[in-house]
Amino acid sequence: MVDRDPTPVERRFLDMIAKLKQSDAIDVRGERKGDISDVVEDTAAGFALLEELFGITLDPALVDHHVRYWELGIHWYEAGASVGAGGEFVLRELVDALMSGPPDAGSVRDEEEAALFGELRVIDYLPDSGENAFAAVRLAKDTLAPRTWVHWFPHGLFELELDYPGYLEALLLTRGFYGWQFLYADVRLADPAYAPLADLIRTGLDFLAAALPDPRYEELETRLADRLR
Repeated sequence: MVDRDPTPVERRFLDMIAKLKQSDAIDVRGERKGDISDVVEDTAAGFALLEELFGITLDPALVDHHVRYWELGIHWYEAGASVGAGGEFVLRELVDALMSGPPDAGSVRDEEEAALFGELRVIDYLPDSGENAFAAVRLAKDTLAPRTWVHWFPHGLFELELDYPGYLEALLLTRGFYGWQFLYADVRLADPAYAPLADLIRTGLDFLAAALPDPRYEELETRLADRLR
C-alpha cells in the first residue's frame, strides 16, 4: 500500500475516527482503511474514466467530498456496556461504488421497491453490526439524483434530505451512531413500528453529548423532536 497525503475531507474522517479510538468512553470493535487505487488517486481522472466506461457523469463539485480510500470506516460501542450506544459506517469509494452495480434486492417488499433498488449504488454500509442496512446514491439518467437513500430492514427504503456531500457532512457530525439517517428522513418515529430505531437514536445522541460534546447536536435534537411528534 502506497501512502498518499489525505485530502481535506479525508483528513476530517481520519481525525474523527482517531478521536473515537482515543476516547476512554468508547470500545472500538473494528476499523477499515482500504488502499487508494491509482484509478482515483487523481479524482478528476477517476471521474473522467467513470464517464468514459459507464457514461456516468459526476458533478465536478463532488471533488471536494471524494473519499478516495476503497473503504474507510469504524465499528464502535459504548465502553463497558453490554447494552448501550453504538455506531458503524464503512464508506465506499464513490467511483467504485458506481461501477459495482445495484445492491442485492432479496429483501425488497414489492415491485416498485425492486425497480428503485436497480437505480441505487451503495456508498455506506454496516458489515459487522448484523443490521441489514445501507445508504446509497441513486442514478438518474446517468447522473446522481439530488438525494441519497437509506435502506433499513424491515422498514424498507427512505429518501433522505441529503445530497452526497450532505450525507458525508452528517456522517462526520453523528460519528455514524445507529439510526442517525432517520433524522433526515420523512418518517414519524413516534409510530410504534419505529420504536427500536427511535431508541437507537435517543441512546446515540445522549451518549455523544456526554462523550464527545458538540454544540451542533442541537440540530439533531431538533430533528428527533420533530420526528417524534
